[in-house]
Amino acid sequence: MTVSPQDYERILQDNLKSELDWLVDEFEMLFKNKKEVSKEEISLGNQILDNVIDNIKTNNNEELLNLLAITLNKIEHDFPEFF
Repeated sequence: MTVSPQDYERILQDNLKSELDWLVDEFEMLFKNKKEVSKEEISLGNQILDNVIDNIKTNNNEELLNLLAITLNKIEHDFPEFF
């Protein structure tokens, strides 16, 4: 099966959006109702962030990089203890 460059970019964008939605959902599920976040939880959150950031494929696409930045800014705003 051959994928055109346009289809590849669309698939890449769809995958990134899904992964970033998962990231926000995961942080909300794990940490939203916490009054205090333990060192272990901060370590877990940082591991999740590092893993997602290290494995995201953007191909230096400006739109995808902006989407990543917006998502990370939202998480930083909602959960500043992880930044």
